[in-house]
Amino acid sequence: MKVIRDEDKNSNKYIMRFEVEKGTIQKNTRKNASAVEIKTEDYNNLVVYMANGSKPRYTNIEENKVRLLELRHQQFLKNKGKLKSLKDYKTIFNVVSGGIAGIIVGVTSMATSSITILLQCSAIAFVLAYTSALVVNKVINSKINDINKYALFFENEDIFKDVDLDDSNILERVKSKDKAIIAEIKQEKDKENEKTYFDNNSIDGLSLDALRKIKANIERENYLGLVRTDEKTKGKSYVK
Repeated sequence: MKVIRDEDKNSNKYIMRFEVEKGTIQKNTRKNASAVEIKTEDYNNLVVYMANGSKPRYTNIEENKVRLLELRHQQFLKNKGKLKSLKDYKTIFNVVSGGIAGIIVGVTSMATSSITILLQCSAIAFVLAYTSALVVNKVINSKINDINKYALFFENEDIFKDVDLDDSNILERVKSKDKAIIAEIKQEKDKENEKTYFDNNSIDGLSLDALRKIKANIERENYLGLVRTDEKTKGKSYVK
């Protein structure tokens, strides 16, 4: 979840994402003055990535996951309140940057009669204005799309909750980059024996476009209610 509000920048309470961390560590235990016993110990943690770069670790239990998902939902609600101001800022910036380019050209045309210099300055002004607008728009659009992505998810959480990722129809027209991320989500969730693949943390790396297409595909499959080619061997079918 991207940082949207200025007050959340470098915050040690804003949750960017969290993930499961498993492994084994060695611990040395001194039995006596001359002997050291080496033991291995498994760990299973939740690593929480905060906006300020800190990464506190907590026990990987369902209670903690539910709490983190709830906190991320609260973050989204605050972020959603900034959507209108982001759109307004984008519009104003584009108007102002275009106006500045026009002013530069106008001042240049009054200061010199050389058509060559005028054209050169006009080109420079246009390039500067365009580059600046491109960079700012990319940042703003990224934040707007992130807010819209989570809005789409929370508004359709029941639809995404029971998604069947073994159904190739569900991922139709989803871009390869997003499919790769979805494959990772499925692998990690299967390791944890979690049946719900999409939650407000696991979708963090997915694009808004991917969620829109997945939602449309799910709605199509539910509407058609047809037996898939691979369902004949599974002995199950969709129910409308």
